[in-house]
Amino acid sequence: MSVDDYLDADRPILPLEAGTDTPKGFEPNDEWLKSADEDMQVEGMRQWFRTRYCDPAMETPYSEGEYIYIHGGPYEAADQLHDRFGDIFDEDTIQKAVAEVESEGVHDWAPIHTDEDYDQNFELGAADRDEPLEAFRAQLTEIVALAASPLEEPLKAKLRLLLFSSLITALEAYLADTMSYWVRSDRAVFRALVANCEEFKREKLALAEILVRMDSLDNEVDTYLKQLIWHRLDKITPLMGAALGITMPEYKELMRSVATRHDIVHRGGKTKDGDLVTASDDDLETLRVLVETYVGKIDAAIQARFPIFPPIVDANGQLATDESVPF
Repeated sequence: MSVDDYLDADRPILPLEAGTDTPKGFEPNDEWLKSADEDMQVEGMRQWFRTRYCDPAMETPYSEGEYIYIHGGPYEAADQLHDRFGDIFDEDTIQKAVAEVESEGVHDWAPIHTDEDYDQNFELGAADRDEPLEAFRAQLTEIVALAASPLEEPLKAKLRLLLFSSLITALEAYLADTMSYWVRSDRAVFRALVANCEEFKREKLALAEILVRMDSLDNEVDTYLKQLIWHRLDKITPLMGAALGITMPEYKELMRSVATRHDIVHRGGKTKDGDLVTASDDDLETLRVLVETYVGKIDAAIQARFPIFPPIVDANGQLATDESVPF
């Protein structure tokens, strides 16, 4: 994420010596910051915060009236700015930075997830349009077979939790591979993704930068897709719908299972209140049907949006090439 992502035209522009843009966010040069005027100090603190924390509406799953802070939070600007800059600036200066950060009315913040997560690292490389669906069905077949394993409790209970999580993972893989395939295969989908993606829309480019940016945009989109959290259905669903030009199915019922999967994977099978998560055979079957229905509706919409036409052959029965087709 660029330091310039959160610059507005009326804000002071930090010089290069003010700090460094790192994978974790903007990191100010403390010695430079100490000697800068107050406007620059406030801007340096603001950029440090806004390249690490965002409005939860941008990055955080939302279910049943509340955000699910899967990467920690909510965080308050005052706490984080005091922790980072409390040894450098007095209370009045830090409070001015807090006021700048909260000027748009956001007071609870989610972290911008910059660390690699094992479930982000999909190999996005489907070779043909049917491959994501075929891989998804194969995974479901394996999960159903494993669910029928003749294990005794409590091992069977543990297996059900793993399979519950695996059903969400199978869904994530389908979504990631499907989106990657169509972005690489259809330039209209690529353009629609960029046009409708908030991360790309909010960047400001000078006219002279546009051609240079176009040369690197393919790699940027590929990197962006690899870094997406594909179980954030509240974010993924509208993005895929806009990029593919299809009506995506309802996802809210699935989000409850995504929250359960988070407890299984990231909390050792416990809820945030410390209660043990359980999954019955009926729970597994219910989630399997939900996941399979969701994927089936997406696939049907894609088939309708991008129909497969029969090959064109010439008068001699030979497969026609683009050059040989007379229109």
